[in-house]
Amino acid sequence: MRYDNTLVLACAGSGKTYGMCNDSRSFVEESNKKVLMLSYTHKGIYSIKKEYAKQNNGVIDKNVVISTWFQFVLKELIRPYQRSFLKRISQIRSIDFSSIYGVDYAKKNTTSYFLNRNNDVKANRASEFALLLNKLSDGAVLKRLEDTYACLYIDELQDLVGKDIDLLELLFLSSIKVYCVGDYKQSILKTHNPRSDRKKGGMHVFSYLETCRESHHINIIKNNISKRFTSDIANFANLVYPEDPIIGMLEAEEPVNGVFQILQTDVHDYIQHLKPNILRYDVKTTTLGYPSINFGVSKGMTLERVLIFPNKPLSTFLLDPSSRLKAPDKYYVGVTRAKYSLAFVVEKLNPNAYFFEDSIKLGGNDVRVLKFRI
Repeated sequence: MRYDNTLVLACAGSGKTYGMCNDSRSFVEESNKKVLMLSYTHKGIYSIKKEYAKQNNGVIDKNVVISTWFQFVLKELIRPYQRSFLKRISQIRSIDFSSIYGVDYAKKNTTSYFLNRNNDVKANRASEFALLLNKLSDGAVLKRLEDTYACLYIDELQDLVGKDIDLLELLFLSSIKVYCVGDYKQSILKTHNPRSDRKKGGMHVFSYLETCRESHHINIIKNNISKRFTSDIANFANLVYPEDPIIGMLEAEEPVNGVFQILQTDVHDYIQHLKPNILRYDVKTTTLGYPSINFGVSKGMTLERVLIFPNKPLSTFLLDPSSRLKAPDKYYVGVTRAKYSLAFVVEKLNPNAYFFEDSIKLGGNDVRVLKFRI
């Protein structure tokens, strides 16, 4: 069977965005139609634009459209065919994100079900509304897309949930080539709060689409090799999230590399000499006044060195890394940012089966640490 669509399930640092941009550039040269590239967040869009321009002599080709998921749904699917439902044009303005987690008692398929009082589309119903408009217009929504775009690329596929997946399936079955990339282990964001189909989206989207491989003509590619970080960081990440273990291929000749625990009393010297980026689980985690980034915000970043101030669950895990973290996805994101060194701040050094007594040089002084070995 011919597989026209591609699903890339790849680990952190494996070059997902690079591969997507590289594939799209070759496709741009072959087609007179446009190429559409999507990501849920504005940070994701920035990463795509940066990578595409980097590969293309600093230029984004004129027939390449790079957009957020909601901009795509609103501008390409809903606005052009709002008349099919409202019997009027130029009524819908934007997306309403204010009621994502609220209770909505509006009757299904009524105007108030899809739109707020200002005629903004409710974020929770955006993809569902697009699917209805396609049905009411006898497929004109999808036909317009097929006439405009030759290929559609979706980054961070795991961010799509609920009716987004039904819409994605419709795209897979169209004449548009669909190319998706993502990592279920990094399912820390979602486009909206779905009321149904929870087992089809988010971290489940890849396993669900594997069941549709034949019917949706999907070529599935898996890559668990990361070029971002060293093997020690990869091995520690595998303890944080054991399923589908990853391999770190970066060769490091840095004087301090690997995974460590350092004493709180040595933090100032560590920061002064190694200048790591400081990460934390969330705003509730104290960092002794040092500027820091939440794990979720760090998603997509590649950093030279990372210093983590652990919250209580992570502190407990460091005492026994053979235990399991509940909801490990956000922790996995945090520990897979660094290239060379990943360190955790602790009040006391407690050696265990994975962390052993060692020392590192900071400004000519030997500093006691625990170093990760497996």
